[in-house]
Amino acid sequence: MQNSSSVLKNWYSEKNPINLNAYQALVVIAPYGTKTEELKKLLEPAVSTKVLQFLKRRKFKFKASQHISFDISSKHKFSCLILPKKFNTFSSLELAREVLSPLKTDHPSTVVIRIPALLPENENQWIDSFVSTAVALNYEPPKYSLQAALKKPKKDSSLSLSFKFSHSRLSNAQKVAMLSEASALKTNLVRHLTQRAGNDLTPLVYVKTASEMAKNAGLKTEFFSISDLLKLKAGAFIAVAKGASENSSGILKLSYHPNKAKRKIALVGKGITFDTGGNNLKTGSHMFGMNNDMAGSAVVLALCLLAAEEKWPIQLTGYMAITENVLSEKSYRPNDVITSLKGKTIEVIDTDAEGRMILADTLTLASREKPDLVIDFATLTGSVIRALGTQYSGGYSNRKYLLSLIRKAGVLSGERVWSFPNDKDYGRCLKSEIADIKQCRLTGGVDHIEAAYFLSQFIEKGVDWVHIDLGAMEPEEPLAHIPKKPSGFGVRFAKKLIELSK
Repeated sequence: MQNSSSVLKNWYSEKNPINLNAYQALVVIAPYGTKTEELKKLLEPAVSTKVLQFLKRRKFKFKASQHISFDISSKHKFSCLILPKKFNTFSSLELAREVLSPLKTDHPSTVVIRIPALLPENENQWIDSFVSTAVALNYEPPKYSLQAALKKPKKDSSLSLSFKFSHSRLSNAQKVAMLSEASALKTNLVRHLTQRAGNDLTPLVYVKTASEMAKNAGLKTEFFSISDLLKLKAGAFIAVAKGASENSSGILKLSYHPNKAKRKIALVGKGITFDTGGNNLKTGSHMFGMNNDMAGSAVVLALCLLAAEEKWPIQLTGYMAITENVLSEKSYRPNDVITSLKGKTIEVIDTDAEGRMILADTLTLASREKPDLVIDFATLTGSVIRALGTQYSGGYSNRKYLLSLIRKAGVLSGERVWSFPNDKDYGRCLKSEIADIKQCRLTGGVDHIEAAYFLSQFIEKGVDWVHIDLGAMEPEEPLAHIPKKPSGFGVRFAKKLIELSK
């Protein structure tokens, strides 16, 4: 899946020079305003003269955000990044990718990062940015080629990082780096699962894979099969799942319940392992890539695993709604009227709006446990991409205070989310003459907001709820520290949102 060994290699004290043979590249992060004499103090004695001579020849201006990289020997590179006057998490992740990407070679390489004394929060941010970027660059997607099947050995091209700090800062730097690496590896897990082929990661395989990972991490698991959901009268989920090619769909519940937990949080994820659109069949260009329609559930799995690994002081319950939306003689149809787990009846308009159907029942199931907060993740609408592009995801909530936290968590995590309204008048278009609510409009409207309104109707009274429409899961260009799609968006954001919502 991804490089299983740690990207973190060595930690050096500022008092001790580093042997030139211990690394292949040296990266110096220089504060804004640094001049030649200040930079000289940050350089290793073995390379100082060469670096300063080169910078002088190139007439390096030490401008904000300026980055320069060059060879200092046949086997060694040097990079210098002058920090911008102002930066946020997204820009620091982006700059880290720009610095490290050229240093990722076809053979193993170690990069020494020299970060001078900065404000503590800024220092942590740059440690996080470089560690997260290195993990992202080391990611290897699933391979289905003959070479992969024959298991021919592949050259290791992993990137490792060593850091140099003053002795007093080493302990904090190591802690920050380890936490960053753990989160980044879970982001890579999401990236990996969303790239598995639909005939490989079927509902049956997905449930088995997620269950095994959860149990190995010490999580409790419970699976609500189709027969269980029939007993619960979860008609919205069953409507979609009854068309599936395997009788293995259901809701996988993961529980991380530590002693003395301070809060209860529920996570819900859309897990459509492939989406053809059902009877409202997608065209080829829109159907291609629909093996990633289970990304929301992968985020839930990753977060539950991370909580257990890092021993979060909260009671976390994850609900992975897993099935596929395919065309068959049993597929649900437009004009069908479905009774949901909550008892509300739904007039089906478009079978390609299946995500809100399976989430409706799963959100009811999760909110009945009366958690302090429910967060759901889903690749739900194309409308959010038309509104924001693929640089941001969309955020929605039934509480105004959470809308501001959504934006703040996006800024602080570097996984940006734009919050949208969820006022009652957005639900007018969903009034049905024959049922309690329409699934969606037939055409037009602002579907990303209207879909969120629809979901809000299936949250139990008094429960705070956040919905994240994962528009940034498949960015068209590199996004922050992620060099290419899929982005694995959601892990960094959700961890920060959970911290902020205390």
